[in-house]
Amino acid sequence: MARCIIGLPDLIAFICLFSTSIYSVIVPPLQYISLGIEKYGIENVSLIIACYKENDTNITCKHMGDIIAEDLSSLAVYINTVKAVFAPIFVILLGGYSDAVGKKFAINSVLFINVLWCISICINTIFPTKYPSWIYIIANGFLLGINGGSTFTVNNFLTGYLSITTPPSKQAGRFGLLLGVGLIGYVTGPIVCALIMSVTTKYWIIGMISTSLMLGALMIGIFCLKPLEIETVSSEAQQRGFCERFSTALKFQYQNTIDLFKYQSFLGKYLGANFMYMLSSVGLISPIVVLSTVYLLAPPFKWSTGPRSYFMAGLGLGLALQSIITVRILKMFHLSRPAIVRVGVFLGFVGTFFLAFATTDTILILGVILSSFIIVANPTIQSIILSLVEPEQVGTAVGLMAAMQGFAESGLVNIILLVYNKTKHILNGFCFFTLSFLLGIDLVIAMFYQHPQTTREDRNPLTTDDGTPGSPVVPSSDVLKGGVPKSSTQGGGSRLTGPVENHYEDVDA
Repeated sequence: MARCIIGLPDLIAFICLFSTSIYSVIVPPLQYISLGIEKYGIENVSLIIACYKENDTNITCKHMGDIIAEDLSSLAVYINTVKAVFAPIFVILLGGYSDAVGKKFAINSVLFINVLWCISICINTIFPTKYPSWIYIIANGFLLGINGGSTFTVNNFLTGYLSITTPPSKQAGRFGLLLGVGLIGYVTGPIVCALIMSVTTKYWIIGMISTSLMLGALMIGIFCLKPLEIETVSSEAQQRGFCERFSTALKFQYQNTIDLFKYQSFLGKYLGANFMYMLSSVGLISPIVVLSTVYLLAPPFKWSTGPRSYFMAGLGLGLALQSIITVRILKMFHLSRPAIVRVGVFLGFVGTFFLAFATTDTILILGVILSSFIIVANPTIQSIILSLVEPEQVGTAVGLMAAMQGFAESGLVNIILLVYNKTKHILNGFCFFTLSFLLGIDLVIAMFYQHPQTTREDRNPLTTDDGTPGSPVVPSSDVLKGGVPKSSTQGGGSRLTGPVENHYEDVDA
């Protein structure tokens, strides 16, 4: 029977990233208007709006714009600080909780938070002059913070869901497909927004589209996404109160963490892989942010909005295609997963040097093409990490990955932007040296990283060498009823007991 390549997890990723990125064009002017009204009063709102459009052509507007720009920078600091504080806490707890109640719960929780964020910005589009700036700290700081601080948090939890149903030998390619489809949504959102704004300036239309689509993604997650058979919670557990189940999940997560540290031979590999994932995420996200927000606007390029938008759209679509295709092509050469990571990180490392010294469009495009190959590292590292843990520890591992990516996006990327602001008078691309340094560390780790001889599929074989499904396991009755599982068996075996039917089924249909 033919199998659909694109499934429900991919559809959810596409809708989620499209719905959040579609706001990227209109949030800056909305923040500008809110801060301008707080500074100069509602009676000057027409002048504030005019100055946002004519900041470089009018002396009065330039003065006003510079003052508001300082307030925007301060607001960004507050937002990123709140985001950085809350980013690691919620997703790590959510990951551990999902180990006890199922991966579907974690996915829907992230989608629900995204719905709240979309609604808050939608309200802003409906009442642009009555939206105080402190609400942005709650919306963009707190809500996005507890959502992991990253636009791609939902992808991490969808990865955990797919890892249960995808043979380990095929996980890197499958995760690459998920990331690629999500990136297509991420780059088409701003394009659609720009097209709509070329016809009308009614921001609330964007707000309604985004909120409706995100609600649709949540409905798909609740009613269409299949709960995994091996995670089905017993009726007794379902009757427990939320607080009792949450307490049980915390104990479960604690036991998972302790067990990860018990595997001393795997501990260095596990932490090393997570550190590689964080640095690779910086290498993926930083060029997109720097190029789109500051680099292409400054000399020697000074690209206008049109060419810059088309260029970033082309970059995003190129990244998506690379994520979908390149990992599969490299696997055809029988490269190991660490070897694929080395290829991606090395090309990304070389590409950042070209970006640092880019003075012409040709060098710029060459640097972008080379640096974009870093994207093959992310899904591959995800598959490495998830092969090191037991099936009942996947949620805990995914929560840590989401926290790492959130720290990369809300913390390290902003440090690179800060370096740009402090060094642009020396060399416009000096900030890319900072990125090269981080990718250099990533490359050193990747060069010395050896995948353990014994991984999850060896300790508890889920597939044979040719990818044929083996004998999976399910949580013990203690886990299904809400109890804390017992410690690992001798020899590093799984804490799960009892074989069941093959669970590598088509959950995408």
